[in-house]
Amino acid sequence: MRRLFFPGTALLLIAATLSASAAPATLAQQINPPEVGVGEEVTVTISVQNGSVGGFSLPAVDGLQVAGNMTSTNLNIVNGAVSSSVAQIFTLIPARAGNFTIPGFDLHTADGQVLHVQPMKLHVLNGGPTPPATAPTVSIMPPPGAQRGPVVMPQPQTQPNPTVPSDTTQETPSAPGTNLTVPVDKDGHPLKVFMVITPQTTDAYVGETVPMRIEFFIRYDVLAGQDALPTIKGSDFLINSLSTRPFQDDVTLGSQTPYHRETWLTALSAPRSGDFPLEMERDTYWTKPSVNAGNDPFGNLFFNRPQLVHGTVSSNQLVFHSRSLPTEGRPANFSGAIGQLKVTGNASPLSVAVGEPVKLSFAVSGAGNFDYVKCPILATDPNWKVYVPTSKIEYDDENHTHGVKTFEQSVIPQKNGTLSLPAATFSYFDPTTKQYVTTPIPLPPITVTGTPVAATTPSSGGNDVTSSSATPAALPSTELAPNRMEIGSLYSSLTPLYRQAWFWIVQGGLATGLLAATVLFFVHSRSVPDTTRTDRALRERSLHQQEDAMSDAVRRGDAQSFFLAARNAVQLQLGAQWRLQPEAITLAEIRERDPHLAEIMEPLFTQAGEVIYSGLASDNLNLAEWEVHVRRDLLQPQPA
Repeated sequence: MRRLFFPGTALLLIAATLSASAAPATLAQQINPPEVGVGEEVTVTISVQNGSVGGFSLPAVDGLQVAGNMTSTNLNIVNGAVSSSVAQIFTLIPARAGNFTIPGFDLHTADGQVLHVQPMKLHVLNGGPTPPATAPTVSIMPPPGAQRGPVVMPQPQTQPNPTVPSDTTQETPSAPGTNLTVPVDKDGHPLKVFMVITPQTTDAYVGETVPMRIEFFIRYDVLAGQDALPTIKGSDFLINSLSTRPFQDDVTLGSQTPYHRETWLTALSAPRSGDFPLEMERDTYWTKPSVNAGNDPFGNLFFNRPQLVHGTVSSNQLVFHSRSLPTEGRPANFSGAIGQLKVTGNASPLSVAVGEPVKLSFAVSGAGNFDYVKCPILATDPNWKVYVPTSKIEYDDENHTHGVKTFEQSVIPQKNGTLSLPAATFSYFDPTTKQYVTTPIPLPPITVTGTPVAATTPSSGGNDVTSSSATPAALPSTELAPNRMEIGSLYSSLTPLYRQAWFWIVQGGLATGLLAATVLFFVHSRSVPDTTRTDRALRERSLHQQEDAMSDAVRRGDAQSFFLAARNAVQLQLGAQWRLQPEAITLAEIRERDPHLAEIMEPLFTQAGEVIYSGLASDNLNLAEWEVHVRRDLLQPQPA
């Protein structure tokens, strides 16, 4: 037996062949396994051969939850005989033990035949399924009566989680906590898509870095690729940049519902004190379950494309309390560093000549807000000239809360002998002890050789030429010195330049050159066509063509052509105004430039995406009203 998949162009020939020699429709059904434990999955398969039926559902049975369903379509050719089959596969999960019966029901084919589905029995034993070893299972039933809407998850405990040691690199996130409650939709089914944020604490000081986990869940039956990162709502928090590629795994949640999970580990901080709502959102796509058209004998085999549903998914909302740092005991050189930190220092070389640099090296390590960690402060010392430090940082974890920040700073001795380096100190605030800490940094002494430049006083005798000429060389190196020590050549005449003949000759040459360049530019501009005017004319002509295509599609009732032309017209209009290529005008680009305009444009882009890419349109679409809306509201000049 060979199983063949035909291109879309052969659909009419196959349909004609089947309709001419179609065999009577038959039905097959199966429940597998007929005996399971509480929480285990059961598969019910109902297939129809040589017939077409519309989408249908199983009769509701108390204690059996429908976790998902899918449609499978096959076309078989055996020795020239053509047959087709459509199978509807349901996944059930029993919530309690007992004997269950799925009632029988009738199915009606497109050609009027009636197929009867026999009752199916299921025996459910006590005891839940064994959790898989490869994915954590959270067996918490959804709360009764929960409605669709913003996802509300339990607040995390304020006790800090175990911290990652500073010498450990955390490569993969650990499993989520067992307090996770799977949100449900209005029908009581596990929600298709939701997001959970779990900060280490919701009570911190201003500027303190708080590690946070972001988890995005999407049910396997609606899985689609994502191209946007989660973003934090509002401007009350600062958050570390998220990696483009999150950690991805598969988990089983709730009543054995499989989810695909994407996890980011990051950290946030509040720049000011107060109580602030903490919430994140993500621009998300998920697939819409396909429905087999009743008049399609092949179950949408050739034209079945995944229909993407677009929406913004919000996370659970928390309240974050940010406390001001205490003023009592705050060091004068405190830069805002908060955490559990330690600092070390060193100097090299230990022996230099006067005027040669000594490099100071400092390392601040531990857990904290490294953006606020500044170079240790050096005390003022006239024996040393101090330069601006440089810094670099290496993180030990994905949160960017554990790491080492190093500083290098050059100092130059101003005298010889065995010199002590300027005293160095580092200050930070420890949120555990709620106290400021100032740590002195020991540095080795430096041996300085050579003779410093002696600072001498100019001679009091104004006629002593030798003494006067030696004075500039004896000035200290930190003082200003004249640019030139010699007078240089003298001029024999002080006649102004404009009185010189050569000056006017040069000016005349410059004026002549400028005039010639102006004439050449004018001639060239007249000979080169105005590309801007040409581009504008082409753009206007293209816009008129798209508007004409819209009107023609309304007359023909062609929704796909209408929305394609309408979207192209809007892209042309905004592309010309924003000086972008029309294909670069996406809903994301509009939202970034003008969120209010994006709200106006979103219905068109969303409806166009569904109609163009699925090839299906709702029967209640009024194309004439859409045309008026597009011309009146969307094709008018928008604010720049």
